[in-house]
Amino acid sequence: MKLHWIFAGLLIPVSVLAINYDTKNLPYSDTPADRATQIAISTLTEFDIVDGNPDGTFKPNVPVNRAEFMKIAMKLLPSSHVRINTRCFPDVDPDIWFAEPVCRAKALGIISGNASPDVDPSLWPFEPARSVKYEEALKVLSGIYDIPLLQINGDWFETYVRSAEKSGVHLLDSAAGSALTRGQMARLVTAYWAYARGELEELRYAESHSSMSARTIFSAPSSELSSVSSASSESSASSASSAVYDDLLYDTSTDDAVLVLGKVTHILGSAELFANAEPIEVQEFEIRLVAANDSLSAINVYDHDGKYIGRATADTGTTYILRVKNQNIVLPYRDEYSFYVRGVLSNQDAGGTSGGSIEIDEMGVRGIGAWSHRSYSQFTVGEVFASTTVARSAITTIRNAGDERSILVSGQDLEIGSFFFEGVTGHSAARLQITDINFTVGMVGTVNLSNITIKADGGSERSSCSLAGTTLTCGSLPASFGRLDDGSRVLRIYADIDTDNQGSKGLQLTINDPGSIGSPGDITWTDGVTVFTWIDFGNKPIARGTYYSY
Repeated sequence: MKLHWIFAGLLIPVSVLAINYDTKNLPYSDTPADRATQIAISTLTEFDIVDGNPDGTFKPNVPVNRAEFMKIAMKLLPSSHVRINTRCFPDVDPDIWFAEPVCRAKALGIISGNASPDVDPSLWPFEPARSVKYEEALKVLSGIYDIPLLQINGDWFETYVRSAEKSGVHLLDSAAGSALTRGQMARLVTAYWAYARGELEELRYAESHSSMSARTIFSAPSSELSSVSSASSESSASSASSAVYDDLLYDTSTDDAVLVLGKVTHILGSAELFANAEPIEVQEFEIRLVAANDSLSAINVYDHDGKYIGRATADTGTTYILRVKNQNIVLPYRDEYSFYVRGVLSNQDAGGTSGGSIEIDEMGVRGIGAWSHRSYSQFTVGEVFASTTVARSAITTIRNAGDERSILVSGQDLEIGSFFFEGVTGHSAARLQITDINFTVGMVGTVNLSNITIKADGGSERSSCSLAGTTLTCGSLPASFGRLDDGSRVLRIYADIDTDNQGSKGLQLTINDPGSIGSPGDITWTDGVTVFTWIDFGNKPIARGTYYSY
């Protein structure tokens, strides 16, 4: 099979062999939990488009800067033997590692620098250290892969956002103005790459079918391929030990949630409507909030199959409206019709602020009767929607970092539990720090613990913990222990253990209660602005540590 890239007026032939979209090539110590990101990182690693850090990590939740992104993007193009002038931007050293790909991109017309009023375009800066924004990445990738562009009235980026949505290469967990993480970048690049190769359906199928290899994908029924969502539906959040922010995108529950600035949220609410008199041709969707929140820039609307319908924008502070154009959406006669919505949050550069809540009051449609042409309004009645909190960051994963079982012995300064923590931030300046953890101590027989301390992997500093009954509290943790915005963290708990080693004995630490908006749980954390006493993990317990027994 052969495809062609049309770029800068050139038709470039590219020989293409089908790719196995799988998770086999993941040589990193911090592999993300969601399958879509695993496949993306594995695929791009296999073809030497991305690589990890010197310490063996990939850091999927760390923002990617503009220099790193352009180096990756330019690897997508055929190699060139043309000598590039690396003096192309005033803030790019001609001898620095990213000068060649950045200057090649400028020479090909992919980038032109950041426009500055009253400054000659030749002196516009590149700003290599700044996090790349979602819409900037869309523009670059759309140019490289010649994605068909819609003509959209509005801000310049709407053309690229809507075109990506139409082509199915967009991210559900990002929005214009959002800084891309390394994991999001990998998923976005892989989607564009698969689209250009005519393999986007195969990629989406692989993302949502963990047991399927690429060889079986091609024999899958076409009807099943066409029903695959544009994002992985396989979620690890249902396990008893972890939860992943991306999985919230496919969660239809109505639990309380932390909504991260600069991202598209989990489902805020769904409506099930019933046209009793006649079919209703929908003219607009309307979502009303309990209270206004300036961090909510828009609300995405989807049908019951997960198809994106459009974006509702603020009509008043508490009402968002999507006017239906060029779509035939009908509430069938005496049959259920449902739709659901997700919020699009501004990042802090665009006015998003930590704190405050977003909660739907009611949602529905307005339209015209297909038979009578009467006006209709169909809204939810008496529905209670989830209450949410807006934050600059969120904890995404907590799990046991040790063995499932081990031997219990007496001694001094012995490990009694270890836990892996990971998070996501919506901005490069946002913080994510755990300050307090309550562990539930489960014991069988007589096991005495004393001199209990906690420390983080990679450091030698210890912090004291206190035991009261069955509750072990490690509080006021230093930033060196609990900071997750610069990567994942393993915390280990140590104690002096005294047991008579007679009869059955057991010991296990558990992080039990996630809490809720109105009820504190076992984890206290901060995004650098607001202190939170709960996390939006639906499972309880959150994570069980190693079970030590004798």
